[in-house]
Amino acid sequence: MIKILSLFFILSSYVHAYTFNNNFESSFKDNDVTVSVDELTTCASAGLTVYELRDLIEPAIDKFWNRVPTSSLRLKDGGFSETSTNINTGRLCAPTDDACITAAGATVIGPVKEIIIACNNNALNFGGANVLAVTIPNNFSGKSIAGAIIIINESSTIFSTLSKSDQIGVIAHEIGHAIGLGHTDNKSALMYFKTVDQRKALGEDDIRGVSYLYPMKIDGFGLLGGCGTIQNKDGTPGANLPFWQMGAALAVMILLFELIKLLKRSKTRSTT
Repeated sequence: MIKILSLFFILSSYVHAYTFNNNFESSFKDNDVTVSVDELTTCASAGLTVYELRDLIEPAIDKFWNRVPTSSLRLKDGGFSETSTNINTGRLCAPTDDACITAAGATVIGPVKEIIIACNNNALNFGGANVLAVTIPNNFSGKSIAGAIIIINESSTIFSTLSKSDQIGVIAHEIGHAIGLGHTDNKSALMYFKTVDQRKALGEDDIRGVSYLYPMKIDGFGLLGGCGTIQNKDGTPGANLPFWQMGAALAVMILLFELIKLLKRSKTRSTT
């Protein structure tokens, strides 16, 4: 019986290939994070207005990241934020990238305290016109993300040629980087390393990744016996399983328990 239960949980805990946007698996300390457009950004060369860019935020968070029941992360549309230093033309550097910061000098984009979206025309940030956007958490508090910047490549016209649905998908993908996720090689995931048309929802990889970084704590009053978790790639405990898996696990345990009772009753009757 123990072997059957073990096999069930091994199968239900299959780990996919989500990664992280840094080498110490950082996330925002506060699970309530605001996403805003810089109030003084200009996006004319990218083929959209700042109001059109702002209108991409709500569907990008509500159709994707705010729909994960096993994650405590809740993103909020902040509209327009105060301007960030050098946001339109500056160099975006990670706080630990000394070479980038030194080369940028006074043009480095200043740290932010939430997730900020802007357009930027500095070619050094993108490495080519085929790169639609770049995201870097550029403010940390210890090992926790304190702020991240998403910049749309204003030197490229590709973003403007996308449908609104695909623009929303791109913004949602970049928000994934802002909250701490890296790329995956799972094509069904939003965080797949290549652009995929008509993204409408998160993939299982995305759900497991955001649930690992921002877990929803559920103890089930001890009924689950610690079985409602998945393992991280290094074998350490990961995020809680999605509700349907936890419910299925509990249902299987109840059914097996009832089956054992029935077998015991049958054996008792046969010996009397």
